[in-house]
Amino acid sequence: MDFLECKICHDPYDEDGHRPRNAPCGHEFCTACVKSLILNSTFVCPRCRKEHKIEVPEDLSVNFGLIDAIREFKTKGHSTKETESIVSEATINEVCNIHCQAIGHWCCKCQIWLCDDCLETHTALLGCSSTTSEEAIKNMKEKHNKNIDMLLNTFEEDANYVSTKIQEHTDKRKVLLEKADKHCEEVKELSHLLEQGKIHQEQLVESKKKCNESNSPHTVIDGIKVMTQRKQSLRAWTAKNLGTDTVLGLIKAIKEEKDVYAEMVILNETRHAKLSHHKDYILLHPFEKQAVADGSIFMPFDRLQKMIPDVASLLFLKLTLGGVVKGHVFVRLYNDARDYFVKMFTGQQGVSLNGNLFDDYFEDHIGCKNITLNINLIPPGNNGRVTAKRGSLVGQFGQEWDRYHTYVWRRFLSMYFYVGIPGRTHKLGSNNFVFGDIEDGLDVVQECLYNYSSGVKISDCGLVIENE
Repeated sequence: MDFLECKICHDPYDEDGHRPRNAPCGHEFCTACVKSLILNSTFVCPRCRKEHKIEVPEDLSVNFGLIDAIREFKTKGHSTKETESIVSEATINEVCNIHCQAIGHWCCKCQIWLCDDCLETHTALLGCSSTTSEEAIKNMKEKHNKNIDMLLNTFEEDANYVSTKIQEHTDKRKVLLEKADKHCEEVKELSHLLEQGKIHQEQLVESKKKCNESNSPHTVIDGIKVMTQRKQSLRAWTAKNLGTDTVLGLIKAIKEEKDVYAEMVILNETRHAKLSHHKDYILLHPFEKQAVADGSIFMPFDRLQKMIPDVASLLFLKLTLGGVVKGHVFVRLYNDARDYFVKMFTGQQGVSLNGNLFDDYFEDHIGCKNITLNINLIPPGNNGRVTAKRGSLVGQFGQEWDRYHTYVWRRFLSMYFYVGIPGRTHKLGSNNFVFGDIEDGLDVVQECLYNYSSGVKISDCGLVIENE
């Protein structure tokens, strides 16, 4: 029944004190309510808040169309339900509740629907622009659909971004938890090792004190026994299968325990790792049955392979001639050639290889890959020169080198020893002391190499971990 009652007082319209009157803005109210809302000759519409200059309610026109509808309802004696049905049908068919006409226009400024009569009055009073109801509905749908599509696209992008971030954080959390567990175990192990080191340090100090403060033979011997026990403890300490993080942790511990390792060097000096001079090195051995230097760590082949990509590494070869150590070669490992080299020297399980097998192995497994060497040309204490199979250096650095054969180290008389490493075409200036540069291949450094190559064999090899 809202159609037949005032929107302010909700009393039904009649032809007396509640006659419906039209405001210029298109809204209607009963005469009594309009009168109560006039203030200083101004009527403010309660619906749209527009101001209209009127003195009395009679300045507003009467909505005779609505009065005719009321008379018709009263004359025909419609029941309440019938009246509601008629009003509902009018609402569904979008009928103007002022003139009982079909709504066919839309005011773009005021955002209200208008029938033909409302449009004429509305345009005359306010001068607003309007459009047809069909065009207005079409524009509203297009705008609504566009906004919905934009929001859906934004939501989809946000949802994908959030899902990606959730997965990233989930993966990171998993990795961090795994690392945390691993580091906790490493910390426990290192803490235990460090405690053992401190105990050994105290024993060494006590040994030194006993030896220096007494001239008694028994006391001196007791002090030496303590030192011997210390040596055995060091071997037991380092003869472990340790991971990369533990090795680096040991290196750090070595740096911090300088006094302990100053004594250790006296007992366990090694030409390979040289712990007394290079606190950043620690020696690893792949052969469990082979005699190794004091202070070294046993390391299985598969673990060596896993460690190499994680830390800088030097593969050392101890070369012997007639059972006598004649030199040491340190090989820095890089990329693909690294895998071949490690497999060669650790996969043979201690079998010695002579010079010719070097050449055969590299020709079979690496072929003529571009591998560049960085080598000291004139080893200290030798009177010879470094040559290649085709061509001679002889201090001449300006020539190009072929890639079909191998660079070699030679003993510089009639006999020579060579390591078969395929070379590549390379040319350097005359002031360089090395040929080649460090690329995909090997950086080979020679300490010294003596005499006859046919008897030279590899009697020991291992891996030096370098903490960069």
